[in-house]
Amino acid sequence: MIKAWNGLFPGRDLDMGKLYQASACLCIAVLVLAATLPALGQDGERTETGTFIKDSERDGHGVLVVENNNPLNDNETRDAVAILIDANDTPTFAVYVREGESFEVQGIEDGVYDFYFTVGEVWDGELAAFLEPEFYRTENPLPFETEIKDGQVIYTQWTLTLEEVPGGDEEKIPVPEELFPSLKED
Repeated sequence: MIKAWNGLFPGRDLDMGKLYQASACLCIAVLVLAATLPALGQDGERTETGTFIKDSERDGHGVLVVENNNPLNDNETRDAVAILIDANDTPTFAVYVREGESFEVQGIEDGVYDFYFTVGEVWDGELAAFLEPEFYRTENPLPFETEIKDGQVIYTQWTLTLEEVPGGDEEKIPVPEELFPSLKED
């Protein structure tokens, strides 16, 4: 043990080995923190509404409006990713929607689709998942149809509000994580 002046505790003996150990632990803690920052998004910002996590060519006429009106609870932000699944269980798209915002997806082809969504506080782009997520689907599939009548194109437009609303006609059903569609790139 050497006698050294310590700016915090002058006149106390310092064990340099313990000081080096503490410095090493602090460096490791800083590195772990730096490694987790990308999970919070660039500069700690949330992902923008309308960011497609997955997408495919869409050349139909159908429209889906996703409203994320989840109320704030205890200052939590409840962003969402909405997913439309085709008859082959393939995601047609997965789109990010911030809490309190909505997004319109156009070009949905005719067919019957399942609708899933996940909500959470912090999106990790590398994992393609929220930290502490919740997973849901709608009770019923969504049919999209297009017809031409009297020279006009008539197509389906759905508006889904992710939080249940009075008078709504769809229930959100909790889904176990292992049954939720994967958002990772194949």
